[in-house]
Amino acid sequence: MRITEEQMALIHSLRCERLASNEENLRLIDSFYSTRNNNVADALLNEAYQEDESGVVAYYVVKDSDANVLFFFSLKCGLLFDEFIEGEKLTRLKELCSTLSEKLNGGNVPEEDRDGLKAILESVRAKKGLKKDEVARILHTTTDSQEINSIFDKNIKNVGKTFAGVEIVHFCANDDCREVWDKYNLDQSLGAIVFWHFIVPLIFELRKIVGCEYLFLFAADCDPDEHLVNYYSQKLKFKKADEHSAAMPIYDFTCKFMYQEIAELEKKRMKFYENFNHDEDAV
Repeated sequence: MRITEEQMALIHSLRCERLASNEENLRLIDSFYSTRNNNVADALLNEAYQEDESGVVAYYVVKDSDANVLFFFSLKCGLLFDEFIEGEKLTRLKELCSTLSEKLNGGNVPEEDRDGLKAILESVRAKKGLKKDEVARILHTTTDSQEINSIFDKNIKNVGKTFAGVEIVHFCANDDCREVWDKYNLDQSLGAIVFWHFIVPLIFELRKIVGCEYLFLFAADCDPDEHLVNYYSQKLKFKKADEHSAAMPIYDFTCKFMYQEIAELEKKRMKFYENFNHDEDAV
């Protein structure tokens, strides 16, 4: 059932601001703690203010009308890869690009190949990746040749492509203010409201000035039942990496990488408000 005007008014009474925009926040966060992962809370209490002030990571606090800090989150820019290239394959890729560049500058390239060479080198420069069939065509070889297979794995058609993204670095509720939040008596979790009402609009504003395709995070979930991963999936609509082979980052093996397409966020956000109340008794 759709969110009511009264519920929306309660959400609008919350304030979201940059941590370092107000020195008073240093005092307000002093009692912040998390029973689930206090290392995250320690980050807020220790390095967060300096990192936010310097612009390394953007930290935000969500406060109620009485200046209680209910939640904090942080954002930073990131880069995703279709395939992380290293070692011998990286060397061969560099050699290929050098060979293509030399061919283009050598002057002995047929006119029909010149445009193709330029397009491939520009694609590498813009980090759009190398396509197997295009490279094979310009080298006048087949896609299953040894030269091509030394760069492209069997089922990989594109290497070196990157995707612009925004990482949610921290996402944490203040357990010291749980009772304060419970009095709001809303039929959605605080984290879900913070995500859809505050974080997503920030991503929309960012996208007005820079290109950005993905929103992603690393879930520090040691629970065998993947409670945290399921929460991010069900409430915030993130997907696990194995659902999309084209968006693999430099992986942090202590966490689980999750992502979603920014282009789909507006539709998901509207659906969140439309289904805000699970049943009529919640209104």
